[in-house]
Amino acid sequence: MAAFDAHELASLHRGLEHFRAGDYFAAHDDWEEVWRELSGHRRTFWQAMIHLVVGGYHYTNGNLRGCQGQWQKALQKCTDLIQRYEEPIPEPITCLHDMSRAGLAMVEGGTDPLPHLEAFATSVVSDTWFTLV
Repeated sequence: MAAFDAHELASLHRGLEHFRAGDYFAAHDDWEEVWRELSGHRRTFWQAMIHLVVGGYHYTNGNLRGCQGQWQKALQKCTDLIQRYEEPIPEPITCLHDMSRAGLAMVEGGTDPLPHLEAFATSVVSDTWFTLV
């Protein structure tokens, strides 16, 4: 798996900064710029990350159905990745899977998932994810 180039890394970092700031649409734009050129596991993982932030965007705009749809897609992509990997499964995949599942449960249960999503963005996701997946 080739390393991300400097431009891709800059876009991933910018996306992470936007994610941490709660600017989910901007995070989507930054990560989608990189995602378009990816293939294989990386493409699937970053598409799931994009689904996660787009779901957050929908939630902040009161579109619960859109949020649920995006988080279901993220969860399915993670499930697909987990099934394709042999042990050990990279931590970013399991963390994203758990976040997607928990977020869905919160929305379906009428609980605001944004504090959980914000904690995930600031304390779980890190720039080391750019080299692991």
